[in-house]
Amino acid sequence: MRWLTWALALALLAAAVALLLQINAGNVAFFIPPYRLDVSLNVVLLALLVLLAVTYWGARALQKVADFPERVRLYRARREEVGGQQALVEAVRSLLEGRFARAEKAARAAQSSTTTAGVAALIGARAAHRMQEYERRDDWLHRAGDDRHVDTARLVASAEMWTEQRENEAALGAIDQLRGSGARHLHALRIALNANLQSGRWEEALKALRSLEKRSALHPVLARKLKVAVYREQLLAQRYEPVALEVAWDGIPAPDRTLPEVAFEAARLLNLAGRGGRAAEAIEQALALPREQWDESCEPLLNEYARAQSFPARGQLERVETWLAAGGQEDRLRAVLLRTAGVLCLREQLWGKSRSYLAESLQIEKSPATLVALARLAEAVGDEAEAAQHFREAALGFAQPTAGPAEGARPILRDNSF
Repeated sequence: MRWLTWALALALLAAAVALLLQINAGNVAFFIPPYRLDVSLNVVLLALLVLLAVTYWGARALQKVADFPERVRLYRARREEVGGQQALVEAVRSLLEGRFARAEKAARAAQSSTTTAGVAALIGARAAHRMQEYERRDDWLHRAGDDRHVDTARLVASAEMWTEQRENEAALGAIDQLRGSGARHLHALRIALNANLQSGRWEEALKALRSLEKRSALHPVLARKLKVAVYREQLLAQRYEPVALEVAWDGIPAPDRTLPEVAFEAARLLNLAGRGGRAAEAIEQALALPREQWDESCEPLLNEYARAQSFPARGQLERVETWLAAGGQEDRLRAVLLRTAGVLCLREQLWGKSRSYLAESLQIEKSPATLVALARLAEAVGDEAEAAQHFREAALGFAQPTAGPAEGARPILRDNSF
């Protein structure tokens, strides 16, 4: 339909031109002394039209010839860009497949295009890092520095790889550069947390941990474990200085001091430092929960509470008896509470009351710790035979294989991945 329309329009134009030429009777005279040339106006118009067409197409041809080198350059650049993009896709796919040598080779091929060179260099650095070729990795990172568009990605990738290699100073330096540029994101905070944990910078680790926790960027269980580990390390660093240990304990935020693991570590170290009153206070603060919410994490706290030597000890004994009267504990926790009460009574030389509590605890659960307490009670009242019997039974109980780590064991702070 379109071609028919164009054909009709051209036919009408030809008819109009023919009619115009019929009514045009003018002449054009050219004087070239001593000659004179008379030419029909229609011929002149036709000649001008032909001259205009020749000039136009000649100019177009000259322009094409002049633009030919630029068109060739653009064609080659386009071909390099397409090739670079294909190589970049291959590099990413190989990296995700774990074929690091192939990924590095494809990243090298992607260097042909300036638009993909920076990203390809980061992929090459990742691949070389996975193959533990650290010199090549650093060379790739140096190449990526030439592309300013990937500065943030380069700093994040560098910090992450250096953290995995435990080059924490370099990793933290990259994070500082990232913060200096105004860029802030959660993954950089995770890397900073990991690097600070590995380098023992506990205050900086806590800052990063709190920021991540505030933004819900860490699982609550993982955040709690890391927080407990950091507080444990801070307290252990002051274990030989009782005053500094108390200052470190007071510096922990109040909500975190109620965590059973943190309170237990603080109470254990305070007891070893001769600060039994503060140890008992820390445990009481952590156990200020309804009895229904007590679980197995309260057991080491109660055991440490029995070791806390505050003066007078009757206040501790009254507190334990209050916990016993409140009820709501499982049998195992009740047995621990009874043993704690018996040990405190033993310290106060309340022999009969101590025997009653320890015997009731032993009826619920035959624990070696309870047998040892009964043996010490027998020694205190001069019954050597009974003491020897209880010590023998306790030794047999301790000889039984137990599952899990020993009570109060200190876990090793390991490298964490986020």
